[in-house]
Amino acid sequence: MLNKIFYGWWVVAATSLIHWWGAGTFFYSFTAFFNPLVEEFGWSYAAVSFAASIRNIEGGIASPLVGWMSDRVGARRLLLAGSVLSGAGFLLLSRIQTLGSFYLLFVLLSIGSSLLFPIPGWAAVNNWFAKKRGTAIGILSAAIGLGGGLIYVFNVLINTHGWRTSLVVIGIGMWVIGIPCSFVVRHHPEPYGLFPDGEPSQEAERGSTVENGQSVVGSTAGFSLKEAVGTGTFWGLALAITVSAATVHAVSVHIMPYLISVQFGRGEASLVASLIVLVSAAGRFGFGWLGNRIDNRYLLASGIMLQAVGVLFLLGAKDIGWATLFVVSFGPAYGGVITLRLTLQSQYFGRRAFGSIQGAFMGISMIGAVSSPLLTGWCFDLYGSYRLAWVIMVCANLAVIPVSLKLKTPQRKGRA
Repeated sequence: MLNKIFYGWWVVAATSLIHWWGAGTFFYSFTAFFNPLVEEFGWSYAAVSFAASIRNIEGGIASPLVGWMSDRVGARRLLLAGSVLSGAGFLLLSRIQTLGSFYLLFVLLSIGSSLLFPIPGWAAVNNWFAKKRGTAIGILSAAIGLGGGLIYVFNVLINTHGWRTSLVVIGIGMWVIGIPCSFVVRHHPEPYGLFPDGEPSQEAERGSTVENGQSVVGSTAGFSLKEAVGTGTFWGLALAITVSAATVHAVSVHIMPYLISVQFGRGEASLVASLIVLVSAAGRFGFGWLGNRIDNRYLLASGIMLQAVGVLFLLGAKDIGWATLFVVSFGPAYGGVITLRLTLQSQYFGRRAFGSIQGAFMGISMIGAVSSPLLTGWCFDLYGSYRLAWVIMVCANLAVIPVSLKLKTPQRKGRA
């Protein structure tokens, strides 16, 4: 029975487990360690928060390099190296005594996590699927969203066994999950006598085909990074995902302070923050599944529109009802946009340099991801309210919807 399962789905399963644990621990669960660190060492909130900035800055710098490496050496080696480094980083982090060692180890963890997720896994899964790419990437992307549930798990573990023991558990878990799963991953199906989707031949992947009314670039006809960057399609998609990333990171960093500022309790605010991530899993998978059936440009525009609507609900949030409307609109929307940026990239630029191009997209989008939380905080410091920041984000999202709708399959120079 197991032999009848297309190997690409094993690649999806292995990378999904890595993404679930990696994103759930290093990216999402950091908030659970925040107060325990402040209480034990007496560090300021700004000092502890700077670690998150280190993570984002390193991610922006490393993404293009990791993308290039995934195309050259394959996902398996990067995932294995990332698992080993991240596991060691968490174990060492459990022994820190100074702020300097905290920052130094966060740099190590940032490097390890960049090798671990998300680019290598996305690149490998993209290579194994063509017709079912949206569903496969949707599953992988949803695993990241489900990692948000680990926030609650590690908050309980910290309360019962302390933050140091919790970090040891995370580090060992990274080795137990990451190392075996890394060996399951294969970067391309062709060296093993297979083709994308498990079909006996994949003629469409060698040239171009039509999918949902849009021309889809195949693997042989795929763009190099240099060729992709020279197209208007690349920059249109980069603009859309940068605005989306800026909105998501500003909201994720400031959601609890904002809700508390409008008289929500800490318990309610933390619940809303957790639900955003968990609900995003529905959008990550749902938009990927729909992408196999509907023009991805329309889905991208819809996702960005829902993000704007969600921020409008947040702007008017005065009780849990409005906050619920925010969660059910914003969560699936931002999760869906993450999946769509991958399927659109593959649709327009093919498999040839998927990792390198994805790394370039992530490096550009990090401009928004790093700057928007700082600018949002600056608006609050200046005006005593988040209203202006939220209004700007709504307008920015609405402004890039026409850009999303005008995306089209680019033509390489020298081709008709």
